[in-house]
Amino acid sequence: MQEKIEFRKNQKELLKAFSLTEKKKIEDRLITEKLMATNAIAESQTIGITSSLPIEVDTSEIIASLWDAGKEVYLARANSDHSQDFLKYTYRSKIVKSKFGVEEIGDKNAEINNDLDLIIVPGLAFSIEGHERLGFGGGHYDRFLAKHPNSKTIALANSRMIYEKPVWPIEKTDIPIQAIVTTSKIYY
Repeated sequence: MQEKIEFRKNQKELLKAFSLTEKKKIEDRLITEKLMATNAIAESQTIGITSSLPIEVDTSEIIASLWDAGKEVYLARANSDHSQDFLKYTYRSKIVKSKFGVEEIGDKNAEINNDLDLIIVPGLAFSIEGHERLGFGGGHYDRFLAKHPNSKTIALANSRMIYEKPVWPIEKTDIPIQAIVTTSKIYY
């Protein structure tokens, strides 16, 4: 387990340095364009997503594009018991920062929908082989995906997040992602 903690720490540092580059902005735009052109987006009406941290692929343009396309957007909210819910996100939603620094819906009465057509799953690293994902360590997404196996999953990976094979330990509770969008191609 220490190996995974150490890799996660190093990966965060790598992504933090990359987040300050112009190359990351270019890659984010390419990934956004590729994602929005997928059948997964075209065929989905309810889409779960997170408001990205600076080290992740920027989701702000994706969210705006989903709204423009008439899609229902649901933002992830982490719960104290390591579960999570997806709350309806509109232009009028009140946003607050979670203890992790992630923007979430602040309205306690916001509509919850955990049976989504598509979930755009965040992470620090993804492998082409096996579509394995290294998350942030809380287990929120793995628990959620285990309980909701009917939602399609897709991840966004820039050049610093994608690995040929997983170079971190895989646990039996880790849930692979169905598709990974990179700057060069989409891995199904």
